[in-house]
Amino acid sequence: MTPEAIARLLASMDAGRLVVICGAGLSMAPPSNLPSARRVAEMCFDAYQLRVDPHINPALRQNLEALAEHFAGLNTLKPQFIENLVPWNEFVRPPNPGHAAIADFLITKAAAAGLSSNYDILIERRAWDYGANFRGSLDGDEATARSHLQSPLLKFHGCSHRDPLSTVWAPSQLHDPAVADRINKSKVWMAANLRQKDLLVVGFWSDWDYLNRVIGDVLQGIDPLSVTVIDLSGAADLEQKAPELWALAHQPQVTFTHVQESGANALDELRLAFSENYLRQVLAAGRAAFEAVTGAACDPAWLNVAGLDNESLYGWRRDAEGVPIGRPAMTNRPRNGEALGCFHLLLRRAGAVQQPQGYTLGERRIRVVNGAESILSTLEACFVEAPAVSSADVFVAVGATDLGLPAHVVRAGIPGSVVRPAAGGTWLTFERAKVELGI
Repeated sequence: MTPEAIARLLASMDAGRLVVICGAGLSMAPPSNLPSARRVAEMCFDAYQLRVDPHINPALRQNLEALAEHFAGLNTLKPQFIENLVPWNEFVRPPNPGHAAIADFLITKAAAAGLSSNYDILIERRAWDYGANFRGSLDGDEATARSHLQSPLLKFHGCSHRDPLSTVWAPSQLHDPAVADRINKSKVWMAANLRQKDLLVVGFWSDWDYLNRVIGDVLQGIDPLSVTVIDLSGAADLEQKAPELWALAHQPQVTFTHVQESGANALDELRLAFSENYLRQVLAAGRAAFEAVTGAACDPAWLNVAGLDNESLYGWRRDAEGVPIGRPAMTNRPRNGEALGCFHLLLRRAGAVQQPQGYTLGERRIRVVNGAESILSTLEACFVEAPAVSSADVFVAVGATDLGLPAHVVRAGIPGSVVRPAAGGTWLTFERAKVELGI
């Protein structure tokens, strides 16, 4: 994405207005590589033709909507098509960077909400990997119930993990009272919560026509301020595949942007910019204290955190929140950052070299952890990580209080072992670390 497009989306996130809408195109990106609607139709058709009916109409082979309706007409949509033919194992693949970005944005509430037409649980899986108690919502009522824990992920076509027999495949299902009630609850929730937001549409335009029609209908009336579409297709293809969505995006009051790029890559870029901004805020918060302590001006270069990948930046954000690996970063803006930023700047002035996990200063590996309102020994006990993961010689717990008490007894780990992890490294307060490190 261009810097201008990223800045607009970051401004929307900062204002609490960004809503991410994702579809099949997101999960088709590597390493997920989920099959397209056409490929799913071919797999279902071929299995049925081979095992049951060699005379099934070949015109159905590449049309998932028509194929699903064929089974709905036979009154076997759930027991035969959904339960027996849909290749659910093909939906179990590794999450890609786009899924990681959406999971991060929803956990931290950097995005106001996520809407997904996908049955897969790749966003949820990435959130679980980060240690979050995360769950997708199947209707508006569930989205409301989850909103105090996370920004909702509303999966309005169903979920492969939660009640897969109720997933929506055929237009005729929209007349089913249970499905209609679920979609109506979602529409009511969106009307109440998503009006005049900025929509980021990623990989939604697909070769499954009725899904495009459903989301176009569901989104009517929310009056977005802007619509940013990330899709490799050209404008003519987007308008032809999803005229309702195209019309929504081109209303007079809507600012429309089309980014012809992989959705997973674009989301990864946006997340990188979000994390870099977060950490720049941490450093900037300590600038005044650093200059007061040292009597020297802060070099603007010391406020730069560029050069790290997204997962490394995520680790830095965890440390800035004071949470260990195995627990998610939860905030979209840093807190208690003045002393934390000051210590980072002291390290940088001393020549510490930025690394994927903290710094190196001489031969020492250092991580700077937010210890505000914590007891040093208690915080140390929380950071019991596998030795192969915990790669610091010194942990500086900025803001922590040292009562001189040991943490609970944990037998030291063996390098490379995850069976008996250890806290690892020497834990120091701000004051002791300044002396110990000579900064």
